[in-house]
Amino acid sequence: MALRELLKCQGKYGGMRAGVPWEENEIAHEKWCNALAVKFLCVFVLDRFGDFVSDQVVAPVRETVSQTMASLLLHMPRRSVLSVHNILLEMIRQDFPIPAKHVKPGKQDRAHVWEVRHAGLLGIKYEVAVRGDLVEAEGDETLMQGREVLKGVVDAAVLGLGDRDDDVRSVAASCLLPVAAHLVHRLPEELSRVLAVLWSCLSDMKDDLSSSVGAVMDLLGKLVAYDEVINIIADPAQSQALSVLAPSLFPFFRHTISGVRLAVVKTLHSFMSVSSLPRDWLSIAYLRLLFQNLVVEERSDIRKATLDAWRLVINILSETADWLQSLVSQAILLEWYAIMMTPLGTPIDKSVFYDATLTSPDDLTERHNVDKNMLAQDLTLISTEVIIQARVSAATALAYITSRWPQSGELHEGMFRPILIHYIDSPSMLQKFLSAIITEEWARDYDSQAGPEAQLLIEISPLAHDLSDKTLAFLQAEPPSFYHEMGYTLSRIHSECYNMLQSFSYDCKIPISEIPALPTEIDITGTRPECFTIVSAQAAVGEMFNQLKDRLGRTKKRELAIIKEKRTQIAANIDRYLEVKAQYDVRVSAAFAAAYVALKATPDKVSPIVKGIMNGIKSEDNIQLQTRSAVAVASFVDFCVQRNLAQPPDKIVRNLCTFLCQDIDQTPTFAYTRKHTNGVLSFRKVQPETNGKDAPSPEEANRARLSRRGAGLAFIQLSTRFGSKLLDAVPKMWQSMAGGLLSACAGGMIFRVPAPSTPICNQLVPSDSTSKADNLMEKQYGQDVIDSLSVLDAVVPTFHEELWPKFHELFPMVGLALRSRFAIIRQCAARCFATMCDVMTMAAMRYAIEKVVPYLGDSLNLTNRQGATELVYHIVQQLDIKALPYVIFMIVPVLGRMSDPDDDIRSTATNTFASLVKMVPLEAGLPDPPDFSEDLLKRREEERQFLTQLLDGSKVQQYHIPVTIKAELRKYQQEGVNWLAFLAKYQLHGILCDDMGLGKTLQSICILASKHYERAKKYEETKSPDSVPIPSLIICPPTLTGHWYYEILKYTDNLRPILYTGNSRERCKLLTRLKKYDIVVTSYEVVRNDIASLQDFSWHYCILDEGHIIKNAKTKLTKAVKSIKASHRLILSGTPIQNNVLELWSLFDFLMPGFLGNESSFNEKFSKPILSNRDGKAKSGEAAALALEALHKQVLPFLLRRLKEDVLNDLPPKIIQDYYCELSDVQKYMYDDFSQSNAHVTAEDVVRSSEKVENKAGQQHIFQSLQYLRKLCNHPALVLKDDKAAIRDVLEKTGHKAEPLDLSDIHHAPKLLALRQLLVDCGIGSSGSSSGDTSKSELIDAESSSAGAFSQHRVLIFCQMKQMIDIIEKDLFKQHMPSVTYMRLDGSVDALKRHAIVQTFNADPSIDCLLLTTHVGGLGLTLTGADTVIFVEHDWNPMKDLQAMDRAHRIGQKKVVNVYRLITKGTLEEKIMGLQRFKLNIANSVVTQQNAGLSSMDTDLVLDLFKRTTEEEDAAVSGKKKEKENGTPGQKNILRGLEDLPPEEEYQGLDLSSFMGSLSSR
Repeated sequence: MALRELLKCQGKYGGMRAGVPWEENEIAHEKWCNALAVKFLCVFVLDRFGDFVSDQVVAPVRETVSQTMASLLLHMPRRSVLSVHNILLEMIRQDFPIPAKHVKPGKQDRAHVWEVRHAGLLGIKYEVAVRGDLVEAEGDETLMQGREVLKGVVDAAVLGLGDRDDDVRSVAASCLLPVAAHLVHRLPEELSRVLAVLWSCLSDMKDDLSSSVGAVMDLLGKLVAYDEVINIIADPAQSQALSVLAPSLFPFFRHTISGVRLAVVKTLHSFMSVSSLPRDWLSIAYLRLLFQNLVVEERSDIRKATLDAWRLVINILSETADWLQSLVSQAILLEWYAIMMTPLGTPIDKSVFYDATLTSPDDLTERHNVDKNMLAQDLTLISTEVIIQARVSAATALAYITSRWPQSGELHEGMFRPILIHYIDSPSMLQKFLSAIITEEWARDYDSQAGPEAQLLIEISPLAHDLSDKTLAFLQAEPPSFYHEMGYTLSRIHSECYNMLQSFSYDCKIPISEIPALPTEIDITGTRPECFTIVSAQAAVGEMFNQLKDRLGRTKKRELAIIKEKRTQIAANIDRYLEVKAQYDVRVSAAFAAAYVALKATPDKVSPIVKGIMNGIKSEDNIQLQTRSAVAVASFVDFCVQRNLAQPPDKIVRNLCTFLCQDIDQTPTFAYTRKHTNGVLSFRKVQPETNGKDAPSPEEANRARLSRRGAGLAFIQLSTRFGSKLLDAVPKMWQSMAGGLLSACAGGMIFRVPAPSTPICNQLVPSDSTSKADNLMEKQYGQDVIDSLSVLDAVVPTFHEELWPKFHELFPMVGLALRSRFAIIRQCAARCFATMCDVMTMAAMRYAIEKVVPYLGDSLNLTNRQGATELVYHIVQQLDIKALPYVIFMIVPVLGRMSDPDDDIRSTATNTFASLVKMVPLEAGLPDPPDFSEDLLKRREEERQFLTQLLDGSKVQQYHIPVTIKAELRKYQQEGVNWLAFLAKYQLHGILCDDMGLGKTLQSICILASKHYERAKKYEETKSPDSVPIPSLIICPPTLTGHWYYEILKYTDNLRPILYTGNSRERCKLLTRLKKYDIVVTSYEVVRNDIASLQDFSWHYCILDEGHIIKNAKTKLTKAVKSIKASHRLILSGTPIQNNVLELWSLFDFLMPGFLGNESSFNEKFSKPILSNRDGKAKSGEAAALALEALHKQVLPFLLRRLKEDVLNDLPPKIIQDYYCELSDVQKYMYDDFSQSNAHVTAEDVVRSSEKVENKAGQQHIFQSLQYLRKLCNHPALVLKDDKAAIRDVLEKTGHKAEPLDLSDIHHAPKLLALRQLLVDCGIGSSGSSSGDTSKSELIDAESSSAGAFSQHRVLIFCQMKQMIDIIEKDLFKQHMPSVTYMRLDGSVDALKRHAIVQTFNADPSIDCLLLTTHVGGLGLTLTGADTVIFVEHDWNPMKDLQAMDRAHRIGQKKVVNVYRLITKGTLEEKIMGLQRFKLNIANSVVTQQNAGLSSMDTDLVLDLFKRTTEEEDAAVSGKKKEKENGTPGQKNILRGLEDLPPEEEYQGLDLSSFMGSLSSR
């Protein structure tokens, strides 16, 4: 696809080079084109992929390659195109032997590969579409060549049309569409053959799944527009008569495939459109099929095409005297009316339907009934909206017959009066409603045909006059008490009421004679007072029930409770009945009012008419019917304007504006929200507050939304009808819309006489009268202003372009409202002005940039900043890509607000910036916005330069460190300091996530020293309050507090650090002295415990070292850290993302709250798509890639990451080697014993019981089991401990001596043997000259015990557990390697002494080993004194092991670092390393999570961890896996795969018309 777009633009010069003669370049270009074409043709020949979209088949690979090839053919020389053309023809003909292996089993009788033929035809289709010159005649030679090419295309198409594969037939027909004209004019002798093949195809296609019918009909429809084709069809010698051919298409009317149904209607329409074609095939059968289409078709596009065909056929029939009357008898008309008037939910009588498929006696194939649901009228399968739309279409069709029938005389009256008068007087809602639609459509069609001076329809047609009177009488009277459709519901309510009253007799023993009697009959007409009506039902649950209940007194409580439940149910049914009745009243009265308006009668009083159509606007839930009422409103206003009736239009517009203000989500209540003066409500999503009793119910809220939608539709229709004259036609409309805003804010404007060239929006200048406007709002106009802004928000998009200058007058007033002290006014103004920016973009955006955006920098007035921030937020949300030319003007001011003291502004600004920053790369190269001043355009250039630096750290300006740093900075470290200084300059925050060991600490110290110096100097010069010296806070793991303290002292002279550590009493003494120091160094634990004190300080910088510690947003520690107040926030982390995308959200929530949205929206937008790709599905893969790219773009400006291999050329390599050990006999026995134990079975059960282990106890059990196996892999003593009986039992079972009863022999733990061997290989411990001083590990200041040469290598030994370090020390070093000198660093060492141990180890080469736990020694320490790292145990999280090994592999290391990982073969440990590799791959692609914890791990993976496997078993498992992958997929997997079927829009560009449209747009 990328290649396709590239070739369209640049293909013309492909393969050419600058500075080469044109002739050589032409040859090179042709070679380049040929080479590329060969590759495309190879894909054509090899591709076999097909897919389904809805009911159509698509071959997305072949179709995309065809389009790409067509983009190439545009620029290819003619001879090369002809070569490609010949190859495509060969692919179609396939007249060479095909090896049997390429023919699918069961298809040996086929002589060709259909997919290849399909590809060839696709190629031909696009080729002839883009290179029409191939078949066009220019010279004699070209003429002959063009005819040959065209002949080849026709032969190929005819061959394809005869293919048994439907897809091939479909593309064969469509490949002749682009050359239809050439075929007719250049190869007229082929026309008869082509037409015969097309008709033959249609007659053979009886299969319901033949989608090619549509393409064949499209071609037929295009060909019949030419005279040559018409002559052939008219000549009996060359073709069958159209009277035979056209009816042969009738069976396709109700084809299963919607594309075929649409094609047959359009093809027959094209036959009728050609006046010279015979029309003797137009019959009642055709009319019946069209009418049936309207009634039973679900798709609106097919109904629309059918209605167009109906209008055309009725026009043709009515043009010939008596033809229409001879075809459509009154009996047929009655039949059509009966079908259309079938009550909703009642099956349609299909026995009267004309079935074209039964006309051929030999056709006995069973067909799928596509209309089954529509005919059954099953409202659970077909929505009422679809049925109503179909009935309205049918009514429109019948109205057209009424209109085209001869209007005068008895003929028209006799035909239509009995039917229409009967149905308009019917007690049925549907029949009344549809007869009113017919009346309205008849009147409208008459008006469209009659001239302006013609008589009105009611003047020439007595029927129309009577219908007008009947509709008016209905509107003036009370609505009927009953509709026929409600009879069933009423009879059910009757039986429920009867049963309820009888319950008093059966259950409560009240005599039957004392039970009130209900009428036995139901009154359908509402005229018989003695019958049961809804009023009777209300009496039954009201006074009758109460009388009987009172008779019981306090007895029969249980029975009465049951009867009360029945009463509640009946009352609910009565309410529903009344609700449906009200809906029917609205529907009928709106249709009657619209009919009356269309008939143009003048009533004595307009109020019944207005009430009818306005009720339709206000309450109709069917949008099609609501739109009809909106059209009626516009027609009625037009009627009043023509007759100079001013009052009704004013009243209607006033009501419409009221309807627009009823939805409190869009038009909040000022009285309840006025108390909110602070905040940005749009971003906070504050729910409108109401006191309990006034809170709208869901039903009321829905009604309010309907009213607003209806009023919006009415304004659209008014604007469509009146255009630029709308405000002249209804002069008071402006006051109705903008009156509230004008009343409150025009008083806050001062007027001046404008210069002639000044735009309207600058003629009104806001004075300092925001408070005056606020006072007016508070006292009187608050709600009016909100209403005006809400109305304008809804109507501005509907107005004609010529009326926009009128709205420009409102810009300053809306700008004033944006500065209001009332938060709700600011919100409504921002919403309204954003809509204006969307509609009249140039003028409104210019005003926003010039007049509103500067308020973002108003440091003195909070409400001004809030209003401007809210407007920019709405502009970005609403305009989206339309805001591109203005992005640079907004992004830098918004950036400045990301550090605003106000939380709401900060959150809104960060969210807005996140949206804007993605648009910056797209903005470059756009033309300047019109009418912008030179100053503004100059400012934009400066801001663009700033953004370039923000988005590309390497372009940041050099920063000169103003103080002495006692270290020489490397180039990349200076760039890091430049970046940190850039962030500080613009009040931004970021993550320095350089690789471990690149000097993040030093870079941070440089910026701290510089910024503290600059602040102090500024305070000396200005004494300004914003430069008062304040301390900075460094938070790090406890192991690193000493490291930071000494590093600061080591590198700088101007910073005074203090360690805020120790116990609570010591810290309490330090607290009051902190402000006297420049840098406070403390640990995360201290911050968590002392946050109450620390959050009261204002810090200059807050730096989080190893900041990924706050990755979990829900922990107490993270919440404490996030409550620290600091001007600049910085995170240092070599691994900002360890397991999971959500971790990144937590880090940015500390840096810039709101920048990545809230946690749930971030989850929805980024985490879910990225995590959904764990299974690697193509569909989720694309979504994951897009989400990852979007996240990358958003966070990129605030992350700086450099890798060692990129910047440290002098750093020696790091070599990681896995050292495998076999389990000892004792370990094997215990491992296998566990696998057969109850513990293993229970753990398996817990895992299998659910994919995600929700039960905490179950989860705990699994972790204990895994922990048991991990310990066993290290040393059996870790699990057996001091259990003498267990040790004896194990030793005896494995054939060892039971004495002595301990496991200290290192042969029981092969890892200790391996460790000894590695140390000996390193030259450590092989000499026995040194004494094994047992206290050595505790002595920080110990000296070397050997005067001889030191070992060549020094080693860091990492374990997970302290107990394992104890075993290494006791069983290995003391027993077998007494000469080894070592120290240890684990949780038992005081945090304050850890830094001293590190310094001693680095400084004293006589110490051979340092024993560490990964948890304590794996973060932040510099241990470059060692060059060998040995992992005795491994962490589930690979980042922790990486961090640990990089303690030695960092700046200052001069030797190659060797990392050895001891792994026991075939055990849990080997599997942990597999998981580590997997998680590392994912982490390296920025972010994702896999198995962050047990709950997200695949079940099979967890169970697998419990087993010990041999190499043979591993091989067998992988073999089974392959078998399973190649085997038959299970039902569950098939069903799961269905969700991956592509949506219809996924392949929407893969058709010829879309592709040609994309070419023409260029």
